[in-house]
Amino acid sequence: MTETTARSHPRGVALALLRMTAQDEATHHAAGGEGPPPANMTMYGTLTSALRTWQDSGTLRPNALLLIEWLATEWAGYRRQLLGQDQERFDSWLGKFGDEVSLGQRHAHPAGPTCMELLTVVAMDRSGDRPQERAARLAIPFLSYLRAGSELEDAREIALSFTLWAGADLSALMQNDADRIAGYTAARTR
Repeated sequence: MTETTARSHPRGVALALLRMTAQDEATHHAAGGEGPPPANMTMYGTLTSALRTWQDSGTLRPNALLLIEWLATEWAGYRRQLLGQDQERFDSWLGKFGDEVSLGQRHAHPAGPTCMELLTVVAMDRSGDRPQERAARLAIPFLSYLRAGSELEDAREIALSFTLWAGADLSALMQNDADRIAGYTAARTR
C-alpha cells in the first residue's frame, strides 16, 4: 500500500493522525511543557483533507465511521495497556472519564458524550461480534450525531477528540519517545 493510498484509507488516516499527535506530545514533554501541546495545524489539515476527499466521493459517512472505529479501537488498546491489562481498572476508568467528559461538555451539540458512547461500544465488544454487528452498533450514535449540512464538521469533531485522547495515550505508552512512536506507527501501517 503506498503512502497516498494509506492516507486515503480510514486505517491509514487514523495511524497518520495518531503518529502526529503522539509525536507532538512527546516533543512537548521533552521540552518540559505542561498540559497539552499547541494545536497541530498539519494534523488538523490531514484530517480535514481526508474527510473532504470522502465527502467529495460520496463516502464520508462510511469512511468517517471506519476512521472513528479505528481511532476508538486504538485508544481502547492503549488505555488497557496503560492500566496493565486490568479489565476492572479499565471499566472504572471508562466510567469516570465518561462522567468527566459529559460534565465538561454542556453545550448544544457536544462531541464528547457521543465519543464515550462510541468508545463504550468498542471497549465492551468482548463477545466476538461479527464486524457488521459492531459497525451497526457504532453507526447509531455516530449517524445520530451528524447534522444535515454539517456532516464534515461533526465527523471532524468526533475524530479530532479521539485523535487527541488516543495520541496522548500512545505517547505515554511509548514513554514519550518520538522514535518509538514513529517505529510503532510505521509497523502498523504496513
